[in-house]
Amino acid sequence: MRDPYTSLGEALVSAAHRQERSDRATSGFRAWLSRHARALIGAAIVTLSGGAVALAATGVLSGAPVKPEPRQSATAGNGLPVGGSNAGLVIAVSDPAGGLPWGARVFHTTRGQVCIQVGRVRDGKLGELGEDSAFGDDRRFHALPADALPPGYGGAAAQVECVSSGQTVIFEDANADRSGMRLIPEEFGAPGQRRVPPVSHRRALAYGLLGPHAVSVTYRTPAGLRTVPVSGRDGAFLIVQPPGTFKNSSLVGGSVGGRAQPDSVTVVMPNVGPQGPPLLSAATFRFGAGLCSQGSGAPVTRRCPQKPAPQSRRRYEPTRSLGAPVGLKLLLQSPRACRRAFLLTPCYRAEVTFTAPYAVTRAGADYTVDGAARCPVGGRPETGWGIERDIRRHELIRTASLGLFVYTARCAAHESFTVVYLNPEGPSRFAPHESVIVGKVKLSEAQLPHVRRTGG
Repeated sequence: MRDPYTSLGEALVSAAHRQERSDRATSGFRAWLSRHARALIGAAIVTLSGGAVALAATGVLSGAPVKPEPRQSATAGNGLPVGGSNAGLVIAVSDPAGGLPWGARVFHTTRGQVCIQVGRVRDGKLGELGEDSAFGDDRRFHALPADALPPGYGGAAAQVECVSSGQTVIFEDANADRSGMRLIPEEFGAPGQRRVPPVSHRRALAYGLLGPHAVSVTYRTPAGLRTVPVSGRDGAFLIVQPPGTFKNSSLVGGSVGGRAQPDSVTVVMPNVGPQGPPLLSAATFRFGAGLCSQGSGAPVTRRCPQKPAPQSRRRYEPTRSLGAPVGLKLLLQSPRACRRAFLLTPCYRAEVTFTAPYAVTRAGADYTVDGAARCPVGGRPETGWGIERDIRRHELIRTASLGLFVYTARCAAHESFTVVYLNPEGPSRFAPHESVIVGKVKLSEAQLPHVRRTGG
């Protein structure tokens, strides 16, 4: 599946090239390196008066702490850190240009997630720097609390990735910013928004969680392959290299996942692109007294046992249906909202109602609503979303769509919303039921507001 940020990131690359041409005319910055598909995370050196100056730890003043994302909850999204927001550092590595080092901490959450959070380090604290238009360029250190997590599953707030226990994750970014903030495409370009950092302000960054069997990771450096041990029972690692260590055409980082089972491991290594290999090359694991590896270039060449998850497609695309009733109501949106979505008026959100057949007690399982539009001239309600919170068995769920659409009477019988219970990891102690279709409702069955509609 194409990363939702990839197309936006590629557009930013074009803007970055235009900026670099301007920079060459005024300050002689190096030519931009060409880059490939998906990127990673970062932070790096401080550039002052056209020259790179290492930022000494004693010369950075404290600023306001990073604010957690809105709608934080112990029972929704990734949850909150177990034991509070004071998790300690498990890894610290130097920055290739000097200045504040990088660090990572790992913690478990109230919804069964394990998270790795990355940033710059000062006085044993993890944080972000006010550089490259972050924090108004105040050049201060902003402490990063562990509860600064994205409200939805996975990552995207700060430099953080969260996965369910038993899963692995590897995140790479060829163009990570020196501030320690994740580069999000929509934050750049418009007046008053963040500026695309020049190449000299970036780092090649990789970090992740490889599970309790992990021993070490092997990665590429300008001088060749290097192997370093992982840290802790979750197999955490952090790698920071100079810009250009590996190439990528996007300003947006990307992650790949896998599974760490008691007797096998399936770690998906980042892809080798047409412009060169990624930063991470291999990972080494221990099962009993024996060592094995995945990837290429590890000190141990014996391959690790792998057991593909059976019926994995059915876990994401179930075919069995409970045939439960699903309610649908159209919520009229303002003309302004319709125009922003490039839609005719009137336009709507869909409010879907259903009774949950199973409980959800952690982030590994969820209920999703998927819209389908098959009429070539219809309102195209091609929108999907998840509930992403704890749910009681038999709880009445009322949830509204993220996307807007136009109701067209002639197509309503061909457009629908399907409620699905997803348990992609398969039945377990915390989620004992398999993935299943809960029910389906057609747009023609919706409760409609009393307004004149387009179409006929």
